[in-house]
Amino acid sequence: MMLSIGKIFWLIIILISVWYIFKIIEKRKINFRNKNDNKEDINKKGIDAYKCNKCGLWSTGDHCNNKECSEA
Repeated sequence: MMLSIGKIFWLIIILISVWYIFKIIEKRKINFRNKNDNKEDINKKGIDAYKCNKCGLWSTGDHCNNKECSEA
């Protein structure tokens, strides 16, 4: 069996095509991982909260928002 120029040409085309397909698949995997990492970071973010030592109420900010608390 002899390799002709046409067979070598098509072999190179097929190899390049397969290589690009794997490259595209790898990029999609990386993008999918990055999207998931970003979603996890968003879910991990919390709110700033302050727990009052006197009444035990959790409030946003850095002071107690309870009107009945003496620390407010």
